[in-house]
Amino acid sequence: MNYDRGVKATAYAQAGIEDYWVLDVIDRRLHVFRQPAASGYQQELILAETLTVRLIAFPDLEIAIQDLLPPLIP
Repeated sequence: MNYDRGVKATAYAQAGIEDYWVLDVIDRRLHVFRQPAASGYQQELILAETLTVRLIAFPDLEIAIQDLLPPLIP
């Protein structure tokens, strides 16, 4: 997680990737990075598994974060 949210996120921002996601399967949440700049992303949203997210490139497409995660084992 540290590498994905740090080094990798900075590299993606510098490459101009507008929408970068890191799925945290342990804490069951999605980190969404937006507004890329030379120094890194200017915005990080941390979304709970009960929420949905929309892609910048496809704003009409809504994805349930829970659908991205493995099922909980009782």
